[in-house]
Amino acid sequence: MHPGAWLIWALGAGTVAASTTNPFYLFPLVAVSYLVHSTHRGTGPQARSFRFFLTFAAFAFTTRTLFVALTPGGPTWDGLWFDALEGARLATLLIVFGTFNAVTDPFKVLRLAPRRFHEPALAAALALSLTPRTLESVTQVREAQRLRGMDVARWRSWAGLVIPVLETGMEQAVVLAESMDARGHGRTRRSRYRPERWTTGAMLIAAAAVAAAGPFVIAYLDHSGALSVPTYPIRWPSVSMWLLAGVFCLGMPALVPRHEERR
Repeated sequence: MHPGAWLIWALGAGTVAASTTNPFYLFPLVAVSYLVHSTHRGTGPQARSFRFFLTFAAFAFTTRTLFVALTPGGPTWDGLWFDALEGARLATLLIVFGTFNAVTDPFKVLRLAPRRFHEPALAAALALSLTPRTLESVTQVREAQRLRGMDVARWRSWAGLVIPVLETGMEQAVVLAESMDARGHGRTRRSRYRPERWTTGAMLIAAAAVAAAGPFVIAYLDHSGALSVPTYPIRWPSVSMWLLAGVFCLGMPALVPRHEERR
């Protein structure tokens, strides 16, 4: 699949998540993101990184919700509800980012950047690949420990992960620096890549993402569509069927066959 299609999908899904705290929009978006991940996830460490973002999203939601309990005077139902909604929005953004990280190669996205923006795009690509590469290193180190007869199930065994994982990270950084130098990074000579072709499926995914984000942007500017849930006092959130349909438009990648990615 063209990396530009996934980038547009992530921007569209992120726009939807950032514009609302309504659980009737956020929870379907989480379900759609998981469906997209299940349909188009790869086989490398990036696919396994989705579980990390899912765990981090649950942690962020719990921390954001219980933060109000530490306020002077104790928690209130209004405060708990408000923090729960904000935590749900943050968790949804993390899950969307995790889906994008699991279905695409960040260095393919790097090729889309104009020449003048190559350096900041490279920094972004390295940041996107940090989690998959770290998880891959942890998996390799734990497998080596298991082969040596070490009990990797105990919490004490995690202390032995630190130095090997850091050492692996340093080795990967050196290899990456050598490959960047070989490709002329920072000089006028750079490798040229054959541009990827926009397939019908990629164009459908991009169009669906734009169709999903557009109504949310309009509703946000018009203060309509029940994007914000009343918290003082607490009320049952309403929902716009048009906006809800826009959320489900983000599930378009699940309808695109995976064999189209290999054309």
